[in-house]
Amino acid sequence: MNKILLPLALGALLLSSCANDFLSTDSTEYLTKSDRDKKTKDTKILEKFSSAALVATYNVFGGSERTRHDDFGLKAFHLATDIMCEDMLMTQRNWFIFDYEHGNNQAQYRRTNSTWKMFYKAISDANIILHDYYSEEKDDPDYKALKSVPLAIRGISFFHLVNFYQHTYKGHEDLLGVPLQLEPSEKKYPRAKVSEVYKQIIADLTYAADNGAKTPSDRVDIDKFVAAAYLAKVYAQMEDWPNVAKYAAVAKEGAADMVSEPGRSWEIGAADILWGHQITGVNTSLWASYPSHMDPLQLGYAGKDGAFKSIHNKLYQKIPATDSRRKLFLHDKDNKEIFEKYTALRPKLANYDQVKYSGTPAGMTGDYVYLRVQDPILLEIEALNETGETAKAATLLNEFVAKRNPNFAAPTEQSALREEIRFQRRIELWGEGTNWFDMKRWKLMINRNVEGTNHTVKVDIATDAPGFFHALPQSELDANPLLEQNTIV
Repeated sequence: MNKILLPLALGALLLSSCANDFLSTDSTEYLTKSDRDKKTKDTKILEKFSSAALVATYNVFGGSERTRHDDFGLKAFHLATDIMCEDMLMTQRNWFIFDYEHGNNQAQYRRTNSTWKMFYKAISDANIILHDYYSEEKDDPDYKALKSVPLAIRGISFFHLVNFYQHTYKGHEDLLGVPLQLEPSEKKYPRAKVSEVYKQIIADLTYAADNGAKTPSDRVDIDKFVAAAYLAKVYAQMEDWPNVAKYAAVAKEGAADMVSEPGRSWEIGAADILWGHQITGVNTSLWASYPSHMDPLQLGYAGKDGAFKSIHNKLYQKIPATDSRRKLFLHDKDNKEIFEKYTALRPKLANYDQVKYSGTPAGMTGDYVYLRVQDPILLEIEALNETGETAKAATLLNEFVAKRNPNFAAPTEQSALREEIRFQRRIELWGEGTNWFDMKRWKLMINRNVEGTNHTVKVDIATDAPGFFHALPQSELDANPLLEQNTIV
């Protein structure tokens, strides 16, 4: 979409949230409502107004408003939740250590507060945009495409929130989720049931997936394909497999599969990126960034301080020797040439340290990749298998994995194929912020306390245990007496 930021448009919206209550919103306008309404009857003018407002909202996910070095927007959420599971580990105490130890979920702790503030800020911004520019119902396709973006932002935000502060959907439909703030208001809201939150998420994302613009060359905006991908992820939590297959099939048309190699730059212009955030020398948060924590060659927490992120050795050992994704992790015997190359540059690197993110640009200006097309590709295959189309699912999985492992042959029996699909998601999407969502919906144990593990924090925990979701922020409980707290052990 057009991102021209006219001075008039920039003056039209100043999005802000009350400092102590992130369910409150306020909008300051330099134009009168009458003037604004007259100007925005033209869809092209409306696009410029709303695009200007959306820049600030996208920056919320990009982490531009964050100040802590483990709090840099959506990618910090991805890293914090992935490292709560078993497929990723850290061998040095550093930022994110408390997430790794499952000790960052109490009411006064930073993770539970920063997550609430980020997503409710995005929701507040989306509500203002929807209220000020899209309160009418129109049949104009261009109008609907523009309205789709703030709706998708709101749906995506609620999806993250309801999973962060409660268990997965299936089997927990009547438990308390999060407050449904759907308009700019000072009103206090209680927690809605999980099922009610999901109903709203589906409404927002369905509108966006059905009416959103097709902008495959623009990976910054949330378009039809991004909305469809998240809708497929939502339905996966609900185990509504026909709808997973339906919307994953839509989403995968927005980008093209490609195989990741060590040293990939992760620029959002790559063929397989559906959605991301462009980082430059102007908006980089330097040490407080994803490249700082993940790229072992950057002069950040990973490269300079040696706070490397590693793959669980038990997962690595299951990756076939003929699979190219094995090269994304160091091993002195399996991939001696790659091991020697990287340890020559960073002598502290060791077996199982990842080099998947070792090619980001200098100065920690690597783009933030939020969503790759491989996610909906694998979701569609999973959904087909769950609906009994196992033969078709196996065929598609063979086509996908053959690019990475020419010796691969998918199982033909449903339960065996289910396990293989889950394994493929774990190794293909390692470190991309999907593992935590997947483990919750699969209702699998986090097993770190196995013999011979390289985990430094050895815990076993069920993903529907109280320790696997987060308390509500104490500041929000103090501001809103209608909120009920989670029980966290």
